[in-house]
Amino acid sequence: MCDVCEQRRADRAKAWATQNLDTTIWLDEVADENGRLALIVGRFDLEHWLDGSLVRTLAVREPNDQNGHTADQVAKNPSFARLRRVWETTRTFWQEVAPTDEDTALTTSLVARSVKPVGPRLEIRGKLSPKRSGDTLGRYHTYELVLPPGFKLSVVWDEDEQRFITCDNLVYAAKLLKGDLPKRREGETEDEHLQRLHKWGVDQVKSALTGTLTVEEPVGYGARNKVWGTITLTRGAEEVPNSTYTPAIPILAEPRTFMALVPADKALELVQAIKTKYEREMGKVRNRLPLHLGVVYAHRRTPLRAVLDAGRRMLKVGESANRRIGEWEVVRPVTPQTGTLPKKELADGTHQFDRWYAVQLKHRTQKSTLTWYVPAVMGDGNTEDWWYPYVFLADAAEPRSRTRYFRAENPWNPQHPWLVHVEKLQVGDVVYFTPATFDYQWLDSSARRFEIAYEEDSRRRGNPFRPYLLDEVDDLVNCWSTLSRGLHLTQIHALREDIEAKRAAWFVAPEDSLTDEAFQEFCRWRLANAQWKEGRPPDQMETLTDWAVRGLLTDAVELYLHVMKTPRSEGEDR
Repeated sequence: MCDVCEQRRADRAKAWATQNLDTTIWLDEVADENGRLALIVGRFDLEHWLDGSLVRTLAVREPNDQNGHTADQVAKNPSFARLRRVWETTRTFWQEVAPTDEDTALTTSLVARSVKPVGPRLEIRGKLSPKRSGDTLGRYHTYELVLPPGFKLSVVWDEDEQRFITCDNLVYAAKLLKGDLPKRREGETEDEHLQRLHKWGVDQVKSALTGTLTVEEPVGYGARNKVWGTITLTRGAEEVPNSTYTPAIPILAEPRTFMALVPADKALELVQAIKTKYEREMGKVRNRLPLHLGVVYAHRRTPLRAVLDAGRRMLKVGESANRRIGEWEVVRPVTPQTGTLPKKELADGTHQFDRWYAVQLKHRTQKSTLTWYVPAVMGDGNTEDWWYPYVFLADAAEPRSRTRYFRAENPWNPQHPWLVHVEKLQVGDVVYFTPATFDYQWLDSSARRFEIAYEEDSRRRGNPFRPYLLDEVDDLVNCWSTLSRGLHLTQIHALREDIEAKRAAWFVAPEDSLTDEAFQEFCRWRLANAQWKEGRPPDQMETLTDWAVRGLLTDAVELYLHVMKTPRSEGEDR
């Protein structure tokens, strides 16, 4: 490396060790207690907002017989200032999730509330003995200390303080050193358990850091470490003051695209938090501002380039016009509602959900349904919103029977130009709705990233059940909750294997199973005859059957058992 390039590079390790110990830049620290991490990727589809066509779907005055029903009369003009606000609004959304701006603290972000702070770190001091005379440790370079059972602990050499600082998940290290982790006790909160778990991890690693340890220098992916020498500890390892940190690394937080690394066992929780934020803040325009979220799970030593490549492939789900739009039918009357919102978390910190609409939609060709919660008022909780919540009707005829509608350019189908206010929708109306989606991939090997590819209708090649609607993330969580409460692990595995074996034996194309009545009846029978702990099937048997038919049950088992390796409480059946 030349001197100019060396000067241009940011000394991130030095800045971390000397100033930023409340953050992390190390993958080993981001990894969870199983040594796994997750790349969260997100994408807003802004193409038709930035070309101005969807800005014209916002009203500047109420459309009626007096003001008119054309875009020139009532719609907002796509000025540079409005396009800039669209750009800034979506960028602010991601910066509040996991900020990349230097002047914004990670500790106040959404990711910090989902991924709890952990720590502290340990500092290790002792007498260094290089293998070759005259060798010195690189300033703020990473090394590995070989602990007695053969586990390699990642550390950073702080030359100014003449110490090693751990840059590893100490709970994961303690698990490999000592075996099983302490389970969550009955009545113990998640935060209390996390605090006790990390104290246990620190204590266990401390006890292993004694005597003379080998110092190895990593030389690259796939290559054997080079032995640098040894360190003889002059005293026991000590905790580094003020070194509690949030185990997350923001990578990109721009208007269109988002990337961040988080522990694997917290990824789904963060996805749910982003989903709630999206529904709350973008609820009025959700029908034409889709959000595509994806999670790439990997072991902590998986090459980062492979993880990032998988994330970029996953973001391509939102690139084709055919993937972004769908025709959905309104299946229930839409009327303003007050009182307790069914999804209470949407109303947190805002008055726009003091009144709201619940629009229940069903896809015209797929077995998909969703409920779109639309704020009926502005932020003051009183002013009726006739500016934002409009939808395109899949009909060329002017909806003269409605009182609040206007005409604008439909970027998905110019033959259907009529926008109707959400309140004026009727049962049987077919509307254009751009659904938000969710997908995931477990990289048990780097080559798995090549499985992430999408057909023109947005389906995954080789897995027609994905991506899911973003609304179905809650179904994944609820499905696992039902199974784990009602069945033993061996029964869950047997249930999953029986269902998927029948699907593979009966159908050449897996998607054919979605509409096959015999397969649906088999899933219902198999679920009903599982040996549930309480002696009877759960009440939501039809819902479970639907999840099994659509492959959601299989994915829930894979996510929680094989990828996240969900821990169990003390005394619970294994």
